[in-house]
Amino acid sequence: MNLPEECWESIFKLIDEDDYRFLESVSLVSTSFLSITNCVRSTLIITDRTVPFLHRYLLRFPNLKRIRFYDMHKDIDSVLLQLSLSGLALESLDLSGMPYFPDFGRFGMEKMMSNVKELNCSRASDLQESDLESIGVCFPSLQKLDISYPDSLESSVFDSAIISLSSNLKGLLKIDVSGNNLITDKSLISLSKNCVLLREIIFRDCDFISSHCIESVLRNSRNLVSIVITGFGWKPRESFSDDAFVFARCLSQLDLTGSFLSDELIRSIVDAKFPLKKLVLADCVSLTFDGLLNLLSKYQTLVHLNLAGSSFLSDEMIVKSLTFLRHLTSVNLSFCAKLTGLTFFNIIEACVSIKSMRMEGTNFGVEEDSKELDIKSGIKTLYISGNHNLSDKCLEKVSRHCPFVETLIMDHCPGVTGDGILEVLRNCGELTSLDISGCSGVSSLGVVDFELPKLESLRACGTSIDDETLHMMSKRCRGLLRLDLDGCLNVRSRGVKEVVKSCIRLREINLNCCEVDGGTFTWMVCASPSLRKIVPPCGFSPTRKLKNFLLRHGCVLYRDTYGMRSIAYNPNRSGGDNFE
Repeated sequence: MNLPEECWESIFKLIDEDDYRFLESVSLVSTSFLSITNCVRSTLIITDRTVPFLHRYLLRFPNLKRIRFYDMHKDIDSVLLQLSLSGLALESLDLSGMPYFPDFGRFGMEKMMSNVKELNCSRASDLQESDLESIGVCFPSLQKLDISYPDSLESSVFDSAIISLSSNLKGLLKIDVSGNNLITDKSLISLSKNCVLLREIIFRDCDFISSHCIESVLRNSRNLVSIVITGFGWKPRESFSDDAFVFARCLSQLDLTGSFLSDELIRSIVDAKFPLKKLVLADCVSLTFDGLLNLLSKYQTLVHLNLAGSSFLSDEMIVKSLTFLRHLTSVNLSFCAKLTGLTFFNIIEACVSIKSMRMEGTNFGVEEDSKELDIKSGIKTLYISGNHNLSDKCLEKVSRHCPFVETLIMDHCPGVTGDGILEVLRNCGELTSLDISGCSGVSSLGVVDFELPKLESLRACGTSIDDETLHMMSKRCRGLLRLDLDGCLNVRSRGVKEVVKSCIRLREINLNCCEVDGGTFTWMVCASPSLRKIVPPCGFSPTRKLKNFLLRHGCVLYRDTYGMRSIAYNPNRSGGDNFE
């Protein structure tokens, strides 16, 4: 198409926002596209393997805004210095999980850091008070900060560091201090007083935060729209005043995962009448159906509801609640052991706007045949893992009523066979991601006589699928990007070659515990230039020559599944939800 360069630039920016990796294929079309994609690329992931070539990347991508360090063990300080000298105007820096915290002030990187608005230091090792003081000085424009769950027993963040941080970061909008067990009420109160623009605050697993502190935060932070508290209310002397939430006029997201919900607390939330859109009450103790019904009747504008782990819930209770949940787009009812498929079908019938649903670890499938529904739900994402009673018949009915589902996570459902999976593939033409790992009843899929052009990710770990099944799937799923066959003992080199030959866009494949010989890997990268990550069979020891050969083709060979986390999709199994 003969479009002006500005039009292509706008299109490629949209691709970059969705997933910058897709720009790689676009850049191969022409020199003009290569030039445009180089300019619009805004994200770069730095690993040990990219460090030697970093100067080339910085020259090639002059408009990088977001830098993420991943699986890094080299000198982070020297890499940060190189970034600083490049003149990049960074807006986001992700240092999560790094082995040590960098010294930002050591090399005079103030100019680069002055524009950074987002900083993620979660799970950083040895996080100290001096590190937080350094953040407050070096990142004056910071709006979002994550210092949650420092990954070391030696990490020690006290109130004094948070107080110093808050006094320097007046424009802070969001902060996550979860897992810093040594901070007390003083920290959160100082944040609420100094950072008056604060909109989101997350403090999971902070044992020394009291109810009086939370009330103070709500009073001081009048712009607060989201608050996440976990494990609250267990101390006998803790209680909320009647007007605890009355000042939270803008609060639209409330997460009280794992908390003790007394009648006083429920009444306080009901009386507050804030514009609540998202409510998370997962794994809460003392929550009763009467209290829940009272809440839902007052907040009928809810679009997201999480009641995971609410063991008292029954199908009948859910039916009674649906009167107040007409606007729901997302609901989590995982590990509510009494719920069956009746709850699922009643929700998709009553909540016409539902897009995402989780019913993992329930009794989905034990219900007797329910009435046939004359509906086609618009649900896009469905998690039904760990439902041991789920049968092919029930799964087929789900697929008929949810033909537009795009992501289906149904691992560890032993009652499902290849016949049930075949019906899902037949009825759900929009499917892009499927997880059937641990479905021990799946060995083959019969004859797939239809195309699956949109399927991009398939996890079949621990199933009995073989080369014949892979051969058939490869002919029908030519758009596959990620394939995880960890623990598929019947898969051999022949089946893997069929997949690589047919799925020309394949980027990542996990062959742990498969019967694949060493010569296959050389053939794979030559046959498929798109391959970027391979996990070989356990016990396979690649030679340096092989690893270098693969690297020259842009592919990394991992010794274990650690490097394949990006394809081993693992949805958050905990009751809480992140608000990112």
